[in-house]
Order: sequence, then structure tokens, then C-alpha cells
Amino acid sequence: MSLQCPKCGSRFLRESQPRDNAEKLAKWRFVSPIRCLDCKTRFTANTLDLSDFRWAHCPQCDRMDLNQWTGKNYDPTFWTSVKAALGANRWRCEYCRLNFASFRKRKEVFTFKRWSNLKSGDAVAQGRARLAEAEAKADEERELAAAAALAAAHAEYIAELARADAEKRGEVPPDAADKTIAKP
Repeated sequence: MSLQCPKCGSRFLRESQPRDNAEKLAKWRFVSPIRCLDCKTRFTANTLDLSDFRWAHCPQCDRMDLNQWTGKNYDPTFWTSVKAALGANRWRCEYCRLNFASFRKRKEVFTFKRWSNLKSGDAVAQGRARLAEAEAKADEERELAAAAALAAAHAEYIAELARADAEKRGEVPPDAADKTIAKP
């Protein structure tokens, strides 16, 4: 995907979920909602560029800045090894860590310097921190709900003990007195 964020210029993007039927229908025209993973900006863009068909792109995330892989640390699948044996280029997407083979050339070389300049690791760290914060808040709410349920059960138990004690002494609990008065 050769798209860039209109706000920060980052190419660390992902497809976003459509919000309404208009966005779902726009996917048929190759206009998709996109979210920037660096600045969290959501925008819609045309994801079909006919000039990009001549370049290799990652089958998983559609990125076109790729590295090569050698096969030392990776055992390719059958079809990938068949393509490589027939002369296909061995490409690796560093964003999604996918190794694949393609007969197309790459559009640009991935560099870790650009990765660090984009501060993509910061975006991932911030996302994980937000997720941990949300999980901690949910855990706290679950603990408060459990404590409230336990307090209600304890209060009900105390009330039941008080009723049983009143019956044992022969006193009529206020609830029973109201019921006897209500009956003619």
C-alpha cells in the first residue's frame, strides 16, 4: 500500500472497520477506511492504484517496502519453495514478519532507520499501554461489582439471622406484622 497518513505522513497504516453501510458499499469501489497507527487518524482513501500492480507487495498487509530473506532461519512452504526454485524473488515484510516469494520486483527497500524515524515501536508500545490500562480498569470494576454482591449477600444473611432470632424469641418481625394487618 503506497498510502500515507494525511496528518503525519506515516505509512504505518491498517484498514479500519467500516462504520456504516456507506463505507461498506464504498469497499466495492476500492475506497476503504484507513487508520494511522502512529497518530490514530482515521481517513478514507482509494486502495486500488493500477500502477502498483507491477510491484511486489505483502499478501497480508499490502506494503511494498520489503527486505529479502535467505532461508537460513525460515523453512518455506511447498509453494513458496517451488516459486523460489523457478526464480521468484524472496521477499520479507518486516511489518507483519511474513516471508513470501514473488516474481515481481520490489518498489522500495525496507530500512530499520525509517522504521525508527516513523516511531512505529512507540505506537505499538502506546497501544499496549492503553490496552493494559483498559484491562486494569475492567479488573477493578469487576472487583467492585463482586464486593458489592458480597456486601448485599452479607446484608441479606444478617437480615435472615435477625428474623430467625425474632421468631425464636416469639416476637413477630415487622414484615410479618404488616402482613397480618393487611389481612382482614
